[in-house]
Amino acid sequence: MKQRSALDMYANGTAWWDTSISDIKKNEIIIRGYPVEELIGNISYTQMLYLLLCGEILSEKKAKLLESVLVAGADHGPRAPSIAAARMAATCGISFNSCVATGINVLGDVHGGAVEQAMRLFYSTESLLDAHPEQSVSSVVKKQFERFQREGKKLPGFGHQLHDHDPRVKRLYELAQQLVKEGEIQGCYLMIAEEYRLQLERWKQKNITMNIDGVAAAIQCELSIPAEAAKGIFALSRGMGIVAHAFEELQNGVLIKGPCPNRDDLVHYSGPLKRHLEKK
Repeated sequence: MKQRSALDMYANGTAWWDTSISDIKKNEIIIRGYPVEELIGNISYTQMLYLLLCGEILSEKKAKLLESVLVAGADHGPRAPSIAAARMAATCGISFNSCVATGINVLGDVHGGAVEQAMRLFYSTESLLDAHPEQSVSSVVKKQFERFQREGKKLPGFGHQLHDHDPRVKRLYELAQQLVKEGEIQGCYLMIAEEYRLQLERWKQKNITMNIDGVAAAIQCELSIPAEAAKGIFALSRGMGIVAHAFEELQNGVLIKGPCPNRDDLVHYSGPLKRHLEKK
């Protein structure tokens, strides 16, 4: 994105805020050209999200598929740092919205960023396929996979610390494949994701499954969602779980629950031995 000074833009006659998303006037709210009263009760939350983000209204079937991605990522228990952080914050007596914000703010490139990374990979792979139509999906993916190996990068969207057969992945893949059969989506990104899984499987010489980030990335690519929006969408998804867990912890009434129990074996001190200031 080109960086420009806001003051320079304003001096050139540009409005201070320029948006194509909404037009708000007295007694009138227009969202992407639609009167809000026409949207209320007629489109779903997911359709509204896509309209705000991408400017168009998804078909009901596509919207239901995107909604399935939001549902699948909503919660993964206190094992997930974002959930744990929100619950810990709730024990510190801060406001409920601050507890939720604490959980959301943990999401980033490491925890919650794999979908964006996988989407960038899938989009770039599709661009290579478009530029080289004479090459097969397998050959293009193989070259990209080998590049990842040379650069020592981890392939995003595959593998999980806990699950080796994540129940969310199978269900999302089934729903997406059904829309491919019905002609709602093309399925090219699902195919690319599957080819990367096969390449990784051959390299590791063991069964490898796609994780929730990989299938969510492929589905969002099928819907032409920008990769840069992925972490924001995941925040909306995981935000549901964060809200529920923070609220539950508030109801428990527990105060000051730290990151781990007060046990010596869980916190190790590796600093200098006990010492004292020299006497003057």
